[in-house]
Amino acid sequence: MSITALEEPVLCELCKQIQDLDRLVTSGTGIDHHKSWTELCKSAEEGCQLCDAFVRGQEIKRPRSGPEPLPQNFDQQMKWPDTQLTIMPHGRNGLFILEQEKLFRHPFLDVASLWIEFYTQPSDPLTAVFNGRGISSSSSSDESFALLSKWIETCRRSHPLCSWSHDNPLPTRVVDVGSEYEDPFLFESNGATGEWVTLSHCWGGEAPLATTSESLEQHKSSIPMDTLPQNFKDAISLTRELGFQYIWIDSLCIIQNIHEDWTSESSQMHRVYTNASLNISAAAAKSPKEGIFESSNKLRHFGSSLFSLPCKSEKKEIHGVVDLRIQLGGGCPFIHLPDEPLHRRAWVLQESVLSPRRIDFGSSQLFWECRTALHTERYPESTDGESFFDASGRVLHQMEPTRMDPLPNLPRHFRGSNADNPVSWWYRMLLNSYCRRGVTDLDDLLPALAGVAEEVSNRTGYHYKAGLWLEDILRGLLWQPLGSMVRPEQSHCPSWTWASTQLPWHDRHLSLYEYGPNFRASVIEANIVNASKDDFGQVISGYLKLEANYKSFKDWESEELLYNKREDHWHMMKIYYRRLSKDNSTRYAVPDAGHVLCTLDQRLETVDGCHLTMIERGAICVQIASFLDEDFSNQLSEMLKPGDEVEKKVTVHGLILEPTGTSDDEYRRIGIVEIAAEDGLADNWATKIFTIV
Repeated sequence: MSITALEEPVLCELCKQIQDLDRLVTSGTGIDHHKSWTELCKSAEEGCQLCDAFVRGQEIKRPRSGPEPLPQNFDQQMKWPDTQLTIMPHGRNGLFILEQEKLFRHPFLDVASLWIEFYTQPSDPLTAVFNGRGISSSSSSDESFALLSKWIETCRRSHPLCSWSHDNPLPTRVVDVGSEYEDPFLFESNGATGEWVTLSHCWGGEAPLATTSESLEQHKSSIPMDTLPQNFKDAISLTRELGFQYIWIDSLCIIQNIHEDWTSESSQMHRVYTNASLNISAAAAKSPKEGIFESSNKLRHFGSSLFSLPCKSEKKEIHGVVDLRIQLGGGCPFIHLPDEPLHRRAWVLQESVLSPRRIDFGSSQLFWECRTALHTERYPESTDGESFFDASGRVLHQMEPTRMDPLPNLPRHFRGSNADNPVSWWYRMLLNSYCRRGVTDLDDLLPALAGVAEEVSNRTGYHYKAGLWLEDILRGLLWQPLGSMVRPEQSHCPSWTWASTQLPWHDRHLSLYEYGPNFRASVIEANIVNASKDDFGQVISGYLKLEANYKSFKDWESEELLYNKREDHWHMMKIYYRRLSKDNSTRYAVPDAGHVLCTLDQRLETVDGCHLTMIERGAICVQIASFLDEDFSNQLSEMLKPGDEVEKKVTVHGLILEPTGTSDDEYRRIGIVEIAAEDGLADNWATKIFTIV
């Protein structure tokens, strides 16, 4: 829309400031707006169209559940300047926050801030200022298909890191989509080569249309479109629209009632996704019946324009029109891509990480990720970061294969977006993404990660042991859920691996970066029996034999031990919290000095009598390894300066084990123990060889 075609808006004097882009975009401290939310609402009632847009945006952003929202005049009796509203740039191009900074706390969060995106139409001169663009009203529109085709073509022509191959061997079976005038059919490749796309989708608790031994010959002849669930219909239509001939869909391309075929084909999924040209991700659809397009239109209307505002930049000598919308993906009412139904499934992480290119049909917009670029429909030509997930295939595939040292120290920022090596990437992927997902069949827990594990093994030379790495197994043994976990009886995995648990669970912010000066345990043997020759798939049994320092619970005085009980994150203790600066430590539950901290895997409601219970169970503490913590305990955060040397202290980490009763030296894991080395409580323990199952 041109500025001449736009009727002059009715604005209050404070909103007119926002039309000056030179002032708005470059303001470090922001532009003062109304003195209170009450005054802003009054201005809207008196006719200011931009104030009215802010009010409407704030109403959209209010949570749809929970307590009754605050009234619009909630700050009427409060004193200025606490209620002052300011608008300022916030983080990325075109994103601004209208905020009452001094009220940015509970219970005012749903009123005291509003994240707004400024975007332009492609033909507007202000595209020189703002990268954001409007989103289509439908994910199946011509505009959406044109955008997808553009992303694909740009990747094909301009991304040397994104390898394209026209002659990869096709998977055993693929669906030949044909033309829109004919039904698709199942094609058995028999060594043929070509390009194909894959579909990631939720089964939704019920099996979609599937190929069985009975339907195989029929499907090789024809799969009538009217028999397909909507997700499959949409995926086939999209495959045709984007110019591909073949698509791989798990339930159609694997013979579902022949176990040998499922085992054989599932072991090839690494190749199926890695060598595919494109992955279509039905992110918003809870089941095959919902449809890719319909499910991805659910929240699009919230991303429409709240208001069109004429603006100018005298420095750039341009003027035009910007549209305002609430921040897409910024919480309620939107769903972050990692929280969409599809990406809560464990299997899909592998599909996302291994695919060289992926299109996600989210509930509010389209997403593109390849090994070079990351785009969203709202920012279609500018990158939107490094990955939409904590596990980025883009990062993994850009790493050069390297032989890692045993027991490596990890960079302390490895939880950030730039993983420095495959091992730190693995922990970030495992703890931040995979373990938070659900898996229906416990036996699928390791097969669903097998392709990623194989890729990491290829890049490190490490040996995979049921979800852990033998060369870094001391760190790996110390995994710890944030809350009480479930360990199903039918699990075949040994208790010392996280893979013996029921997902999902959240980790306790792993801080095991740098090994201490003394290693506390020596691994004698790590034995895993897999269901097939594949070292990365399903586990039948396993044990770990190690020599370590140990101490029985009966040799402790009860007052020397502290136990974490079943409470929320803020009430859980960690020895590391003793190392925090004084201002930060007040936010956490800090264990007292002179105590051993015990955290059971299956947490107790109360710790009363816990010590006696541990004695009755014959439990022991076994030292695994010591790690260094940076000690800020005598400092305040504001006193620290870049380059300041910080003293490091040692924390000894170990396992809590109980006898299995099968043999004298056979144990199972039941928890974690932490000891501050300076307390002296980890000294002079006896040494023994243990077998942990």
